[in-house]
Amino acid sequence: MIRKLILCSTLLCLLTACSFGESQEQETEAQPLTAREAVIQSLPAVEIQLKEITPETLPAEIEKHRGKVVFVDYWATWCPMCLDSFHHLSRWHQEYADKGLVILAINLDEDNESNRKVVKEYLTEQRAPFENFISTVKPDAIRDEKFGIEGSTLPFCQIYNREGELAVTLGNVNPERLYGEVSISDALTKLFTETDSAKKANR
Repeated sequence: MIRKLILCSTLLCLLTACSFGESQEQETEAQPLTAREAVIQSLPAVEIQLKEITPETLPAEIEKHRGKVVFVDYWATWCPMCLDSFHHLSRWHQEYADKGLVILAINLDEDNESNRKVVKEYLTEQRAPFENFISTVKPDAIRDEKFGIEGSTLPFCQIYNREGELAVTLGNVNPERLYGEVSISDALTKLFTETDSAKKANR
């Protein structure tokens, strides 16, 4: 009798554990996507081309896109704020590419084979649909100064108007020009509103 009771208790525990496991799995499956995951999943998979860049070659890359708004974003894998906001680049690309936005994402990790692999894997996971670069210059304050990165802090971005002029810089130094989703969205909206108004006025 005792043996039967033990057997029944064991079976009951197993069934309960299975049910609990299934309910946990269902709960996990039912969890909604985060904003980042939703943006990434809305993008097609892309083959990442990681091009080389230096402060000296950046102006030519910007000049290639004269007539468009060029958004240069500086980031690194060691910068948590960069990674937290990286999916916004894809969202802005989706929203403004047809209106004439070009995004140049410049990675500032130390350039070596191992880091290039990590950077490409991250960009592939993010399905980054814009132009991607890695700086080949030794990471130091001189390099950052040449790129125009205020205070050598990341994240940092520069936005150029359709005439190739630097219109906006946003970073973590000047409290009136802080890098963030809202500040960048406002800057892009303003730039495209101004250029659309200018087009209508010239008609």
